[in-house]
Amino acid sequence: MKHRLFVFVASLLLHLCPMLFSPLAAQDNCDPSLLKNTASPLGYKDRGGRCEGLYVNQVGATTLLVVSLTESFEPYNLHSDSALQITWEPPPGKGMLRIRAQGVRRRLYYRMDTYQPSLKKSFAWPLAILSSLDILRGDLGVVGTVPVAVGPTLQDVYIPLRISQNGESRHTGSYSCVLLPGVELTEVYISLSKTGPDGRPAKVIKDGEKLGYGYYPSERSIEIPVSGLTEAGIYYMEIGATLKNGGTATVAYWFYNADKQGN
Repeated sequence: MKHRLFVFVASLLLHLCPMLFSPLAAQDNCDPSLLKNTASPLGYKDRGGRCEGLYVNQVGATTLLVVSLTESFEPYNLHSDSALQITWEPPPGKGMLRIRAQGVRRRLYYRMDTYQPSLKKSFAWPLAILSSLDILRGDLGVVGTVPVAVGPTLQDVYIPLRISQNGESRHTGSYSCVLLPGVELTEVYISLSKTGPDGRPAKVIKDGEKLGYGYYPSERSIEIPVSGLTEAGIYYMEIGATLKNGGTATVAYWFYNADKQGN
């Protein structure tokens, strides 16, 4: 009798509250660290499947911040009814992919956050907020991260994204990393390695290679090409910089390359 009662209650809960048992239900898309702009109808809030909008800037800029890693990011038409299609190659495991878009234009305090099952392979991003704020492709950085085992530890690994409006995801054979400096830099240096089974850098592709752009102003995005990936797997990238006012800074991350690129 107790067993039948338990089955009945469980079935009732599933019928009345199916979202309680959904993998996405426990995952809040909104970033609690952001101060919401409640004075604006375009403020950062839940908009069904994603959190998006303007937020209030609270702190100073981070010295070095990776704001985008994409395989392709096509220009888009803000006046079109077609959503942006974000696609990716699923990494090892079945984790939730966190997609984050943020403004890289000076004083554009905009964010979009969503969690998607990494095996889903795609997400439709409505243009309504981007259109209302007149945010173009050059104003945005977009990253996707998912927890993946790198050697003995679990790390937030970046997944290169493909973004287009026509739904045709384009494989380019290389990636674009975008760095946003919070201070003016004098030079940027790139190190890139394929990781081994233990999660440590094994095959060195670049070792402190100078970027050589010559001018790196504060709060202006720096595009860094990523190529030379001849094997599928996890890669480790370290970006170092010398600061105009003295000192150095470093940011590092892991990313997943699904295919042999051979370039």
